[in-house]
Amino acid sequence: MNRTPGPRLDAQTIDRAAGVLLGAAVGDALGVPYEFKATLREDQRPGMIGGGLGPYEPGEYSDDTQMQVCVAQVAATGADLRGPEALDAIAAGFQRWLSEGASDVGNQTRTVLGAAGRLPGSPAEALREAARRYAAGHRLTAGNGSLMRTGIVALAHLGDPAAMAEAATAVSALTHPDPDCADACVLWCSGIRTAVLHGTFDGVRDGLTLLPPERRQTWADRLDEAQAHPPHHFANNGWVVHALQAAWSAITRTTVPELNPAQGHFPAQHLRHALEAAVRAGTDTDTVAAITGALLGARWGCSAIPLDWQQAVHGWPALTAPDLVRLAVLTARSGNDDNTGWPSAPRLPAGGHAGNAVPHPHDPGVILGNLALAQGAEPVPVGAVVSLCLPGTPADPPGAGVEHIRVWLPGGPGGDAGLPYVLDQAARQVLRLRRAGKPVLLHSAAGPTGASAVAAVYGRLIGGVPDGSLPVPGHPELHAAVRLLTSAPAPDAPYDAGAPATPLPAARTAAPQEDVAGDEGAEERPELDRERPRLREEVLPRVRGLLLGLALGDTLGSARDALPDRGPLPAGAGTRSACLTVEGIIRATGGLPSAVRNADSRWAALRGDEAPDPDAPGTRRPVPAEARGTEAALLAAALPVAVTGAVHGPAQAAARAGEIAAHPAAAHAAVLLHHCLTGAVDVQEPLFAEQSQVHIAVRAGLDALGDSGGTGHLHTAFRQAADDPADPRRLAALAPDATAFSALRGALYCAASLPHRHQVGEALRLAAAAPDGASVACVTGALLGAAHGARALPAGLAGRHELAPVLDALAHDLVAAYS
Repeated sequence: MNRTPGPRLDAQTIDRAAGVLLGAAVGDALGVPYEFKATLREDQRPGMIGGGLGPYEPGEYSDDTQMQVCVAQVAATGADLRGPEALDAIAAGFQRWLSEGASDVGNQTRTVLGAAGRLPGSPAEALREAARRYAAGHRLTAGNGSLMRTGIVALAHLGDPAAMAEAATAVSALTHPDPDCADACVLWCSGIRTAVLHGTFDGVRDGLTLLPPERRQTWADRLDEAQAHPPHHFANNGWVVHALQAAWSAITRTTVPELNPAQGHFPAQHLRHALEAAVRAGTDTDTVAAITGALLGARWGCSAIPLDWQQAVHGWPALTAPDLVRLAVLTARSGNDDNTGWPSAPRLPAGGHAGNAVPHPHDPGVILGNLALAQGAEPVPVGAVVSLCLPGTPADPPGAGVEHIRVWLPGGPGGDAGLPYVLDQAARQVLRLRRAGKPVLLHSAAGPTGASAVAAVYGRLIGGVPDGSLPVPGHPELHAAVRLLTSAPAPDAPYDAGAPATPLPAARTAAPQEDVAGDEGAEERPELDRERPRLREEVLPRVRGLLLGLALGDTLGSARDALPDRGPLPAGAGTRSACLTVEGIIRATGGLPSAVRNADSRWAALRGDEAPDPDAPGTRRPVPAEARGTEAALLAAALPVAVTGAVHGPAQAAARAGEIAAHPAAAHAAVLLHHCLTGAVDVQEPLFAEQSQVHIAVRAGLDALGDSGGTGHLHTAFRQAADDPADPRRLAALAPDATAFSALRGALYCAASLPHRHQVGEALRLAAAAPDGASVACVTGALLGAAHGARALPAGLAGRHELAPVLDALAHDLVAAYS
């Protein structure tokens, strides 16, 4: 397999290549806290505050970057990523990651990696075959799991776009062989390649010529659509097409700022603003932002990535920003260092210079020095070091507890365009450190040029250099940038400080966007006014399965052993209340909880029950008289709200369910049901026999819930279903009473113990034998019906249920309301 040599890379293209992997990582870490949470408003600024599904530390990246690192570790050796040896190494890296460091894994990726271990052949052959079989047995296999890791592939083949397209397709096919996944990876790699070499975003559309001819117009239309709509329009961004469209929308619809240092505006800030727009797209925020960040980093360079983000970002396997830069630069240079040993050398040569130190003329707490001083045998008595040297793998400066900030000064033809932004960033970091009381060593690689430039801008910030005249010898571009920054008043506040997002009210962190501001007088209701995704009509069998499974479980559990041999099966109290919930969802033109309360009031009036004022503050949802006092009855009533998660996302469904049932277990159930409704169907393939859709969906739901209140017992129930399945005594211990969490634990155990289509009837009978059999079987039926559809339910019982026609009509109307 012949490989075209890569082009010669100057300082500017190296800067941009260095931004690809780091840009993806900072986007990933920025999106992590908001994954599947309430969508941020325009006035809320995302921050690297940690949390998310991991939960993650502030600045820690997730599986999106972790998997790309596995590819980068191979690409950084100079390997041709189309070759079998390279693909085997990548596949083996994925398996190592899964066993050692995976903090969050997509359903398809986890299933394919697990199945590959049971297949013969080399690591890549086994992985490709597992992925092929998975795709053959599932309808929905075009997830975003390969696009999220594709940026580094572009750097491995900068000199040959055709080879780059082949490599992108081959690396994607290891887990995601769907043509949409391959096309998306090719287009994005083309965009990254052109951005690195030419500094434009033109490569994404240029990449259309690399696609099969019959697919080019489809993707051209998709790119047009992305440029015509905001990122949140593409809310189904777990699908690779919407993920790419959301990223492209965030990039192309975000304005590149005009250069105006007096107002704190620099063109390079496009990177930050577009990444924030990507996070505001909502849903799979870390993946969309990682995809966006790779292309933005390729266009604007490592030097444009905010220094506070560079300082914070880190992740498996114990990598920080300089490590990510090293992998990217080595990949772009076909595995080779430059003539100084950069970026691999643990220490860069000081060029024969002796260490020197000069105090800043207006702040003696800032010492101007060179690399020789920073690398000296004796620790420099400072609390922080700001290095204006190429980041790679130099050791931290001597001295424990010394904060080290690395600043990449762009250079080469055109590189001076980003100099004002970088100098301003560096100077503001010095200002931050000095305000924290830390003496600072500010040094360049050799002479005082770079350090003098930053010192001049810092002097202006503290008012000590009225005319900006601190000399910048031997570098006219630096001198011009310093004069530009010091010729006008600087903004008072550090405009680019990494402030976290405006916090949501504590009780509403997972609330729908309109509820954050309150129902009354809200200026925007996303589900009514925003362009939003629609519920696909093919989900109807699962919605029918959820409602009818809920009803059958309710009836079986209520009847115990007294189920009539013939005639209609009576509906339980939870079923009737769930029907009213569905009516409320269908009728909702305002806040969903209030619509459901109104439906309940009508139902209560028909039965002659006392109907509380639905608008009274703190009103608890009425339940049938025979079921009052049980939390589990409220849980059953809230289950249908999970259907709205297929449109608005699981976080909003969880918030609504929690409000309707006034119990956190309802929110947890809504998340689990969302994953059952939207997951892929079971594969009739022995290779995946241990990977039932129910297991995959429940595992994904538990991952999404993380360690929020009450989920520890849910994780325990899931594990016990694997270790000791379908044991009535185990079930009784997990679900001993009529509380909501008891019902949910028991249902999860039953569904995970007997997860396959042919086991649904057996699972319902097991659940009905629980101490509160009606509630446990009700939730069990909803989970299994949502995962498998109505046809998996016992036909002899489903056809006899007295509300079967009503439930069927409600399911059709509910899907129609959203489609």
